[in-house]
Amino acid sequence: MEKQYDVIGVENLIMDFAVRINKLPQTDGFAYIRDYCWQSGGNAASAIVALARLGSDCGMVGTTGSDPFGTFCKEDMHRHGVDTSHIKQIPGATTFCICLAEEETQGRSILGKLGDVGSLTNEEIDENYIASAKAIHLGLPYTPTNDVAIRFAREHGVLVSLDAGGPVKNAKELVQKADILIMSEAFYNALFSDTGYEKNCAALLCEGPQVAIVTLGKAGCAGADKHGTFRLESFSDCGYEIVDTTGAGDVFHGGFLYAWLHRYGKAPFNYDLKDCARFASVVSYINCMSLGGRTGIPNLDMVDTFLRDKTVDLGKFEDRRSFYKTAMFK
Repeated sequence: MEKQYDVIGVENLIMDFAVRINKLPQTDGFAYIRDYCWQSGGNAASAIVALARLGSDCGMVGTTGSDPFGTFCKEDMHRHGVDTSHIKQIPGATTFCICLAEEETQGRSILGKLGDVGSLTNEEIDENYIASAKAIHLGLPYTPTNDVAIRFAREHGVLVSLDAGGPVKNAKELVQKADILIMSEAFYNALFSDTGYEKNCAALLCEGPQVAIVTLGKAGCAGADKHGTFRLESFSDCGYEIVDTTGAGDVFHGGFLYAWLHRYGKAPFNYDLKDCARFASVVSYINCMSLGGRTGIPNLDMVDTFLRDKTVDLGKFEDRRSFYKTAMFK
């Protein structure tokens, strides 16, 4: 089948209310709100938005609620040029998160209220739609829907990318399901008891993945593919303020998939794995300069400019900041 889409995400959509505070208050204490915004969220969904911002053709499979949050989430995917024909709005409440970005520590805390709309049924996963992509991208928590999507992907030569973003009991089983495995440090620690990141990522290639990467926050990332291993430092010392790390890992996945599909071994770029990880790190770093998981997702020109001279024109995000500040009330 002809590949109409670069990547299709598989995940239910959620709503984020991002708040920047001076510090987390103690019990019975007080903190100042510096800024806030309303955004759609989700691990796979935000990766797909990053891909679309960079210029990829993308779609999304999943559910969201029939409430205003659900409508906003679906429309936000559409605003970014993502095909939403396979997002089903179901009567009920959308999952809602309050994401707290703390100035004092540059840390992040999340309060979540689960929605009640559930996932798509196995019968609602469209085989032809999955087959129309070069890759599918999935996040955690892992659901039976993911198994169906992976089965269709395997049958039609579609790559499977997994955002292994947290500790899970079945980590070893999930490793075997992915072609492109990008792990958080917590997921990595569920597999290994040492910090030999490069050698351990290389060992995971024997379990099925073509690529294994672990992201390490301010310490950068490490990984392996069939050509070898790499270790990459972060860009945190480039002089730009880190405002919020919400979505940092999500958009790293989106940036990596863009580089892997469009520049890995392809002229004139001829990226190797480390180059793809560097590209993804830039996407993540720029996003962390704005509040919320989506405001600061850069376009391709901004990423290439930073790779060339380490500069970012943050003024290009002003329209996005204004939109997400009041979007829920329009």
